[in-house]
Amino acid sequence: MSLIATYLQDIRVNHPSNLDKQELRTTRVGLLEMALNQTNGSNSIISPDLQDKAKASEGRNLDVPVMKKGTITIENTRSCTISGGESDSALVRVVWKTVRVDIAMVKAQYAKNDVKYLYDLNKKIRESVEALNVEMETDLEVALDANKSQVYNSTIATAKYAIVADTIQATEAQLDFFFNDVDAINFADDFYNDSVYVVGNHTVMPYVSKFINQGGGNDENQQFQFAGKNFTFTNRIANGVGVNATGYFMPDGSIGMLSRVAIDAEMGNKATDGTEWSKEMIPGLPFPVGVMYKSSCSDQSALNGSGLEHLEATMVEHWQLSYDYAILTPYNSDLATLPSSIRKFEFIP
Repeated sequence: MSLIATYLQDIRVNHPSNLDKQELRTTRVGLLEMALNQTNGSNSIISPDLQDKAKASEGRNLDVPVMKKGTITIENTRSCTISGGESDSALVRVVWKTVRVDIAMVKAQYAKNDVKYLYDLNKKIRESVEALNVEMETDLEVALDANKSQVYNSTIATAKYAIVADTIQATEAQLDFFFNDVDAINFADDFYNDSVYVVGNHTVMPYVSKFINQGGGNDENQQFQFAGKNFTFTNRIANGVGVNATGYFMPDGSIGMLSRVAIDAEMGNKATDGTEWSKEMIPGLPFPVGVMYKSSCSDQSALNGSGLEHLEATMVEHWQLSYDYAILTPYNSDLATLPSSIRKFEFIP
């Protein structure tokens, strides 16, 4: 007889532990941060009226009236005949995108598990939040690229730098004062806001860090060119072939976002089958989320392959998180001839 079989048991650390800390790391969302700052700022292109009407627009088109800039003719003689041109207006249709993630929890599998129910639910919510943020980041980059300026009236932009595919390209030798030129490039196209947003990929970071830390104690102080600049960084901007770093710069008020949830979530409806809708703020997401919740009896005996054969009739909880969002850029009646406030730049060898 021996007790050795029951003595040599595995030692197990309590969960949560710190060993999975890097596995569960989350990404930074510099594009989204930049867009939200401009949406909520005093110079926002999103008016309170537009925000209110957006929330109630499900099932209907949402249009924003805009005016085109007119052309004034200067005459050099007086005349008894007075003429004048007509103003020109247009409607901008708000384009919505619906995003949804689903979360399911088989509650019984946590009864005898080192991983606890609330921990795993919170983990799934955090991962859903990150996925939704990345989706919005990706769409923001697409919107910036589609609405970047095709016209530059600044000789700094056109003579000092190369313009390739509507993108300002600066060589390594030109980088020392590139961010100093940003304000002048904006000024030449009548964009005068002192607050300028710069969003770049991770390869822009070393350049900014280098110049912003060259203060008065250095041979050449280059901090002056960063006054009024708001820098954020993202992993959703890719470098093209032969490009060292890529980003966008724009004056405050160059992009905005709207959101809405389904009408059932707004109303807080409850169905006789136990389905419930609500509107919630979830930490990490910038907008209210429509939440649909239901629980049901389900056969989960085949879940994860083996070990849960006894769960032939168990409770499964389901959450569906969804909302609509729209990305807006300032109205431009003709991108081919009128400058846009959104400028794309690349640093090349």
